[in-house]
Amino acid sequence: MTHSKKILFIDNDNFQTEMRAQLLTDTRQHQVDIADSFEHVKELYKKNKYDIVIIDFARDFGAEGLRYIDAIDRMQKMITISENEEYSEQKGCDYCVSHHQRRRLVPPFPFPELVRLVESFELTICALKNKF
Repeated sequence: MTHSKKILFIDNDNFQTEMRAQLLTDTRQHQVDIADSFEHVKELYKKNKYDIVIIDFARDFGAEGLRYIDAIDRMQKMITISENEEYSEQKGCDYCVSHHQRRRLVPPFPFPELVRLVESFELTICALKNKF
């Protein structure tokens, strides 16, 4: 079993986010904090060190949260969630792969795929690099 990770989940889709966070906690023993506003992102990220940040950057404050975290630590391990083909990095996929530690999930995705990325982050590559 992999060791427990401290995760910041940034999303305001309350039901889905709560369900995924609870499953990561109950079934995988990870510690998950949920930020549902930009102020909450700043408060939690200032107080804690996270192994992984999961963020829906297409939602309300998601892009703002992503820029905020990038300004502090551009190599923060991040799983980005987005339904559209918008890049989390304005300079595109190649730049992102070279300058960040990000993986991307496009909904709908099965919960085991999220678990795989969380627990085997270092062993994965961004699956969407050559897709868009």
